Amino acid sequence: MKSEFEKARSLALRMLVFRRRSKHELEQCLKRKGFSPEVSRPVLDVLGEYGYIDDMEFARCWVNQRLGKRGLRGLKQELRGKGICTSIIDDILGELGFDKEYHAAMKLVEKEMLRSSGAYNLPRLVSLLNRRGFTCEVINKIQHKVKDGERY
Repeated sequence: MKSEFEKARSLALRMLVFRRRSKHELEQCLKRKGFSPEVSRPVLDVLGEYGYIDDMEFARCWVNQRLGKRGLRGLKQELRGKGICTSIIDDILGELGFDKEYHAAMKLVEKEMLRSSGAYNLPRLVSLLNRRGFTCEVINKIQHKVKDGERY
């Protein structure tokens, strides 16, 4: 018969097989499955010691994967929802800078313009970028480029 610790560890490892997860996500999963904090905390500590849970690496991978779909504000909001602490979020997003966010936003705009056969509605593009969480500086720069008809 498995102990509660072994059951919780097994569940956490199964969750990590599908994708990386933050410590908070695993903690919430174990809580939903009925494991007490007295059982889940030691499980998460052991998994952290073995390197299976690393919030810094999780945040870095999440940002690299999602940057084309979200801006810095959007990524910050997503990471907060995943339970990543503010200092880690600031460090990871600080590594990116304006240029990477700008290029990701331009790819999104190009994709949208191709989808609409080159015809564009500037307020709609601006709204799209805003909803996706791109910063005002990036949106303004793209807005001026598109309005002036420059090639990007």
